[in-house]
Amino acid sequence: MNTEKNEGIVYKALAFGIFIILGVLIVLISVSTIKTAGDDSPQPPDDIDIVDTPSLDTPDTHPDEVQDTTEPPESDTSADTSANTSAEPPHTTTDKPDGPTVEPPASNVTAELAAFLAKYPDTVLSQTTDAGQDYIDKMIFLGDSTTNGLRAYSMLSGGRQTLQVWTPYSGTLALFNVSFATIVYPDTGEEITIKEAVSRKKPEYLVITLGVNGVSMMKEDHFKSEYKGMLETIRAASPDTKIICQSIFPVARSYDLLGSINNEKIRNANKWIVEVANEVGVKFIDTYSVLCDSEGWLPEDYHNGDGIHLNTTSFNIELNNLRTHAYTD
Repeated sequence: MNTEKNEGIVYKALAFGIFIILGVLIVLISVSTIKTAGDDSPQPPDDIDIVDTPSLDTPDTHPDEVQDTTEPPESDTSADTSANTSAEPPHTTTDKPDGPTVEPPASNVTAELAAFLAKYPDTVLSQTTDAGQDYIDKMIFLGDSTTNGLRAYSMLSGGRQTLQVWTPYSGTLALFNVSFATIVYPDTGEEITIKEAVSRKKPEYLVITLGVNGVSMMKEDHFKSEYKGMLETIRAASPDTKIICQSIFPVARSYDLLGSINNEKIRNANKWIVEVANEVGVKFIDTYSVLCDSEGWLPEDYHNGDGIHLNTTSFNIELNNLRTHAYTD
């Protein structure tokens, strides 16, 4: 009897122990389930960085423009080695449209270039009496970063708000993309094609300075084809506009990229421009020869510090050359 009694006690103890173990397991499983469910809920990361999104009207979100190696000066605080550092050059005063009379700039044209230009008397503009500031005020200037400097240095009527300079948003126009590039139309601030701008404005005179970046990569046929296509597009859009193709300007000895853009290439390209201008029936003006020294370089006191972009002194020479080599009917 005692044995049976003892066995019964053992069985009850085991059953109670199993019950206790099962209870503990149930509690542990419940707690684990609750914790797991809590871990599955979305939680903010501890190390997230919140950044400001730029607004759509900032320059950083503007459509990309083809860039080149000849960025224009951002302001007239750029390095300027000339003695004349005034923002408003003497002959571009807005209160006296005609301005003072100017003399033709001294020319360093070589005998070889003079002989070449002499073959195109109906295309190359020759020396005339001073046409005056009023003549300059009738011009629209289309081109690369050397053209954009006319605005940056307030060389034209209206200063930095002038309506006479047409360049892309980037400040420079390249010949290799001229067929589809857009310019900022200053009358409205819109970005439109050259064809559309000419169709709207129908300028009396259009001065084109283009090709300095093209000489670094474009062969003669490609260069001429793009240049001719541009001229024909402009002529079709505004047949009465008097087009003046300006020579590409020389670069200085101190220019850093002479391996790709140098005066030998520039002189060759200027001849291509003459030939295309003659073929299309527009004018050409040799500004290279009034900006270069006797060895063909842009003088060190004629650039803004980078060896390629003009300063106020050399811009005055460019404009005076236009005034004294006027487009006459």
